[in-house]
Amino acid sequence: MIYRIQACLPLCLIAVIFTAGCGSDASGESIPDRTESGSNSEITVDDVFLSWVLSDSDIEITVSAPTTGWVAVGFEPTAAMKDADIIIGFVSADGVFIRDDWGDGFTSHRADTELGGADNVTLISGNEEDGATRLIFSIPLSSGDQYDKHLETGTTYKVLLAYGQEDADNYQGYHAWAKTVELEL
Repeated sequence: MIYRIQACLPLCLIAVIFTAGCGSDASGESIPDRTESGSNSEITVDDVFLSWVLSDSDIEITVSAPTTGWVAVGFEPTAAMKDADIIIGFVSADGVFIRDDWGDGFTSHRADTELGGADNVTLISGNEEDGATRLIFSIPLSSGDQYDKHLETGTTYKVLLAYGQEDADNYQGYHAWAKTVELEL
């Protein structure tokens, strides 16, 4: 499997992730920590944890970040956030919220349903604990929705990881951290 951190685009070009952009650090880290067990894989980039389990038709994803705001994962952007299949969610006093978005611009995204697509994310669970937000969700490998990426086992993808400022319980807030990695499913 291949894992390498891609160079971040200049912060001024990516004002917001998922109205987001480039990460807040440039650690020089070339390979994220990673473990693999069968079809279950995981990486840690800085303090963001991402794991995935593949089935024949779905991918179950766990993402955890050191924030009490939103957390997001985006697949295969063409430039910054453009054309990325973005899953973004947060935990608030009212519950756990998650949404299937599409990168409709360089630094913007909208819900698939606003664009004529479908919401193809299934929330499994989410919580905030000790200043961290954790979301577990699944998405189909191939939903048939034009606003979702078709994902295949054994293929390498660019993946955006990002999280929002503390208490940014929304889908549009400015990011506190963001980074792009390449990983093989």
